[in-house]
Amino acid sequence: MSDGPKPTPTRRNYRSAAGGPNSGMSGGHQTGFLIDIVSKITNTASEDQKEFEVTRLERAFKESSERIDRLVKNHQQDVEQCVDSFREVSTRVTNCRERLTNVRNALFNCKKLLENRRDDLRKLWIENAEQKHICDIYAQLEKLKEAPAKIEQEISKANFQEAANAVSSSLELVDGKFKIIEGLSGLRITILELSDVLLSKIIDEIVRLVVVDPFESKMFDLIRGLPELKIQENELCAQLYKKMSSPPSAESLASKLSRMVAAIIELKREDVDLNTVASLARSQIEKQVAASVQLMRVRASCDQIEGDSTHLAQLMQMIVAQLEASRSAHALLDEIVATSISKPNIRILTAFWESIQAAIETLVSDHLDISSTASGSSSTKEAIDSSEQMLFRFDAAAFGGASSVAHSQASRVVCSPTPYNIVPIFPHLRKIIDSVESSTGQNPCPLRRYVHSFVMEMFVDRVRRNMEERMEQATNNLSTDVPTNNNKILPSAEKMFELCKEVRNLIVSIDMYAERFVALWILFLQEYCRNMQMAYEKVTPTSTGDGRRKKISAAWVADEDISRLLMSLPNWQLAATSMSYNQLPATTPATPAVESEREIGERNERESEILIGNLGTQKRIDKAELISDMSDVKSLALLHESLRWIAEQVRQLVQSLPSFLRNQLKSVKLRIHSSTGEESTNVVALDAIMSYVKRLESISDSCLLMLHLELRVHCFYHLLPLATANRPSSHDEVDPEVVELGRELHAFNKLLLAILSQPKLRYIFDGLGHLCAAIFIHSSQHIPRLSEAGRKRACRNVWGVQQRLSQITARREAELDRAKSFFELLTNEPDDLLGAMAAHRDKFSHIELGYLLHLSIRSHPILASQHGALENRMNQLNALLRKTAA
Repeated sequence: MSDGPKPTPTRRNYRSAAGGPNSGMSGGHQTGFLIDIVSKITNTASEDQKEFEVTRLERAFKESSERIDRLVKNHQQDVEQCVDSFREVSTRVTNCRERLTNVRNALFNCKKLLENRRDDLRKLWIENAEQKHICDIYAQLEKLKEAPAKIEQEISKANFQEAANAVSSSLELVDGKFKIIEGLSGLRITILELSDVLLSKIIDEIVRLVVVDPFESKMFDLIRGLPELKIQENELCAQLYKKMSSPPSAESLASKLSRMVAAIIELKREDVDLNTVASLARSQIEKQVAASVQLMRVRASCDQIEGDSTHLAQLMQMIVAQLEASRSAHALLDEIVATSISKPNIRILTAFWESIQAAIETLVSDHLDISSTASGSSSTKEAIDSSEQMLFRFDAAAFGGASSVAHSQASRVVCSPTPYNIVPIFPHLRKIIDSVESSTGQNPCPLRRYVHSFVMEMFVDRVRRNMEERMEQATNNLSTDVPTNNNKILPSAEKMFELCKEVRNLIVSIDMYAERFVALWILFLQEYCRNMQMAYEKVTPTSTGDGRRKKISAAWVADEDISRLLMSLPNWQLAATSMSYNQLPATTPATPAVESEREIGERNERESEILIGNLGTQKRIDKAELISDMSDVKSLALLHESLRWIAEQVRQLVQSLPSFLRNQLKSVKLRIHSSTGEESTNVVALDAIMSYVKRLESISDSCLLMLHLELRVHCFYHLLPLATANRPSSHDEVDPEVVELGRELHAFNKLLLAILSQPKLRYIFDGLGHLCAAIFIHSSQHIPRLSEAGRKRACRNVWGVQQRLSQITARREAELDRAKSFFELLTNEPDDLLGAMAAHRDKFSHIELGYLLHLSIRSHPILASQHGALENRMNQLNALLRKTAA
């Protein structure tokens, strides 16, 4: 065989001898077959059997060999080709192995070289890192050296957040990696000092944003209304005007506050500094309130008047607006702090409301003249820190004159301090209290407790004492209580109305204490009613206990039956509804403005019957039972007008109360002590006021009714004696009683015309003609005998009364014609008189015709002594009247 590549032996398949080449038995089966044969040969004991098996095995091997040879012969070319291919592949593989060995050797050499190079590079990198770290340290040291200048520069530019970052990074280096460098201790102290300066600037800026700017923004409106000269004269006004003229910042308040809070957080001083912010905000609020007071004083000086309650109200209104603006800024700051700090140890709004209450308390104390001890004991006043206490005080020194103290006090107020300043202050004060309580949840808040404890107690007591003094002054000298300047209202009534109006305004302005003030109102009305009742009784005594004779008219007014009957007449209704002081129409739906002649006659007749029934049988009236002093008449008229006026004014004051206050007072019940010492419980406040109003109206009505009745008593006093008088008189003169009556009627009219309204004057004088006629006719029964001269005298007396009444009422007073006709009928003989009575039966009543017939019989010279003459003619008269009635 040659040296070339050896051919690869072919794979042989072992099959069974019987199977042949196409038996399809697998190689595994052939192996099993061979092992089976070997096993049989080995295990077979028989030699024949073994021989047989060996023979069979040899035969099979021979067949396989022949088969292989045959196959090789058949595939010789393929086998040679495969051998060549194998030889070529084997050569190439050998070459590749040699090359791989060379590459592996080269790579190993490279690895050795790279490892050497890596060590060199590692050494260089370490050296470079060391150099870089050294350079960084030098740069940081240089930065630390420049840090103070940079911080100062940023502070000057108000870039507080950048300055805080510089402080924070510098302190981190100084207290960190450079801590061991002793040479940086001075630099550290400098940076800490700048940090304190920065914090102070940041706190001042925050206080400016949340306090100063909101307060000053509301002052600008007041500055705009001041003259330029006044602005230049005052330093505060000039500063505010300059700020007002500067352009506003484009950055929002929220952005500014966020930067400030972020700077504080960067400095890691948020807890301490937020407390400092609250403390400085409190002092700044007090300063801004004081500045607002000073500005309002300038405004008052521009009005060329001393500050008054109007300026105080304007001041409180401006302060309320300032506080609301500052509250919004504080709320924004509180929100930013809450979102920036996980657990802040202070609530900005809570501290703000505490500061507000302290500032408002001081302002109120200054304007209400409350002692410093009272204000110092308020729950909102905090104890002064020992570090802030003054070592020396010079306000009580000999050289510290009182003028400087007074000037200091005056500069803190807009107007003169007085408890009454609470009236313009309270509506705005209540808004602040409500805001505090709604925001803090404290109910009552310290400011409300202060107002109640130190303001209202003093104020209500001062009001009560002041008004009691004024009430006493108004009611002590009722004898000199006369109106001036032709006024119809008594000064005491005007003063009482002023008191009522003040109390009403207090109820409206300080509605929180409406119950206290309405109790004062009721107390004053009760006292006033008592005094007016005493004044009325002084003019019109109804008893003789004090040595004075009782007045008939007063007794009639006190008689409930008489007064009720007279007040039920239409003319009273017309007079009672007329208001001379406000010109209300003297009509009501229940009382027509015009009465018919029949209605007038009926009510005059009814009134005459009532009065004659009480005085017609009285032969003589004592003059002491009349009101003859015109000053008493004037007092009654003025008392009537004044009480009617003040009753209506008080009613209007009650009606002018806001609806919520009226509803509130309807639920207020008070215990009222009567003048007799008895106590009434559970009296509704408004009902009590209206009851005193009705009492005043009742006294007023009594005065008017008494004037009405007093004139009629005067008529009785002068006309009744005429029936029994037996005096000679000329044919052309009236009796002195008639003249005196006319004079008194004229005096009454002249006096009352200047006081009472026309409807009331008509009520007093209307019906006098009918009453006088009734008195003339009724008194005829007391005339023993009437001669012709006496008849003429009676007619002249009737004419005299008619003339005087006509001059007063501007009417003919035709009712007196009836009395004149009564006496003129006596010219007839008794028998002729019966015939004449038929024609006049409509003018006279049955009783009056009887009086006429009786007088005619008594005056006849024959029939007066004739037995049965009067009875016969009375029977004829009765028959005539019955016939007429049928």
